[in-house]
Amino acid sequence: MTETLVIRLRAPEDAPASWLIVDANGARSGSVQSGPIADALSLSQARRTVVILPAADVTLARPDLPPVRGAARIAQAIPFALEEHLASELENLHFAIGHRDASSSAMPVAVVARSTLERWQALWDAAGVRPDAAYAESSLIPSAPNALVLVLDEGMLHVSRPAQPAYALDAGSLQVAFELALGAPTEAGEHVTLYASAADYEAHRDTIEGLRTRTATLQVKLLPDGMLPLLAAQVPVARPINLLQGAYAAPTSFGLQLQQWRLPAALAAATLVAFIGVQGLKLWRLHQVEKQLDAQITEVFHQILPGQPIVDPRAQIQGVLARAGGGNGALLPAISLLAQAITQAPATRVEAISFRAGVLELHLVAPNVEALDGIKQAMSRDGAKVELQSANPRDQQVEGRLQVRLGAA
Repeated sequence: MTETLVIRLRAPEDAPASWLIVDANGARSGSVQSGPIADALSLSQARRTVVILPAADVTLARPDLPPVRGAARIAQAIPFALEEHLASELENLHFAIGHRDASSSAMPVAVVARSTLERWQALWDAAGVRPDAAYAESSLIPSAPNALVLVLDEGMLHVSRPAQPAYALDAGSLQVAFELALGAPTEAGEHVTLYASAADYEAHRDTIEGLRTRTATLQVKLLPDGMLPLLAAQVPVARPINLLQGAYAAPTSFGLQLQQWRLPAALAAATLVAFIGVQGLKLWRLHQVEKQLDAQITEVFHQILPGQPIVDPRAQIQGVLARAGGGNGALLPAISLLAQAITQAPATRVEAISFRAGVLELHLVAPNVEALDGIKQAMSRDGAKVELQSANPRDQQVEGRLQVRLGAA
């Protein structure tokens, strides 16, 4: 994703949000838009999404920490390092950790009340927006080497000095806010860059211009579209602290991909289950046919060898034929044809069977003439010649006689 949607949220809950798209270098794409956060949902698709929270809601700090290895140990140490500077109970606060320079012992930290972060989270969740990161306004105030940067916006004065956490002051009394930001006067004074909207500059022109007597230099830069373009330009290049950590972490890309593939995976699983079900049904039907075939073989066997236990039907019948001098190999193929044909007419039963001089005589009882004809057609293959010699009604059934001659006979 080369573009980022930056959404700024205001402190008053009923205040509209504003948003802007920037590229990988922080250059804006399009104009600033404002309204309910839900109106920005369509723009968040296929773009990295960032929300900016009011500076008054988040405290930035840089406590000195001894060398500690492991993110878990650092997370445990930070609340106690800041405990004396925080008014709220530690368990009510969320601590987000930034990136520490290798040459410094100071650890960048952002602190926000859990209830406040959860309130903002509920707002964007209700709108369907899933931000990848959440930053405090103060963490995106630009910095300048050897210079003080001030940003006047919506009654707040944002203050940024090199190598120090940025913060915001109430600008209800702008002169007092300037005094607090500049500190005690020095002979040389500081180099100051002040950003303000045209309306704020005109409203406070005298106070702003009065800073020239307190500073070494003063540059005033107007913000025609408000502070959002200034903050958004810092998103790709600055190193702000992402508040969405720990329990508030945004879903990972793997998690998002998993959600995207959930429906295709479910469909694939359903297809697999259906395939297994169809194959299982086919196996069950084949098993049923096999059982019917076994039953027919058993019936034919008992008619040929009444009273004999079934061990190996083929071998047993061949033995009888060999002893009787009829082992010319014609009977077994004929019986095999019969057993297979009867499976197509399960209601048909064999009442008598005889084999003489290579001819198989069958006495069958079938539900109708069509069943007898079906058996005849089924057996008429592999060189076998089958004749339906008679078909007579009997008790709502049909008694038939078939004569079977095999080609090898």
